[in-house]
Amino acid sequence: MSDEVKLTVTLAAPLALRLSAAATERGWSAESLAAECVAQHLEVAIRHRVLIERAEQIDAALLDMAQAVGELGAPSGGIDLTKVCRFRATDDDGTGAPVA
Repeated sequence: MSDEVKLTVTLAAPLALRLSAAATERGWSAESLAAECVAQHLEVAIRHRVLIERAEQIDAALLDMAQAVGELGAPSGGIDLTKVCRFRATDDDGTGAPVA
């Protein structure tokens, strides 16, 4: 596969003039400035998509945790919920030591 992909960009005339003027100011070609702009915007778009995917994964994990906590807290017949956690809020001596 080639290291480069050729794209054609069509710009409105006023934008093309602004692009050309900005490139000329910096001593660049309009094509190289346009290519750099496209590359930068694609990089931002890719990073944005990765952040959205990670946020969705975190949301799913939080939902799973909330459901697990809800199941642990749901009323049940024979389970003593005080034994689910190794620590108690208060013990006989008030230390919150591990429950045996």
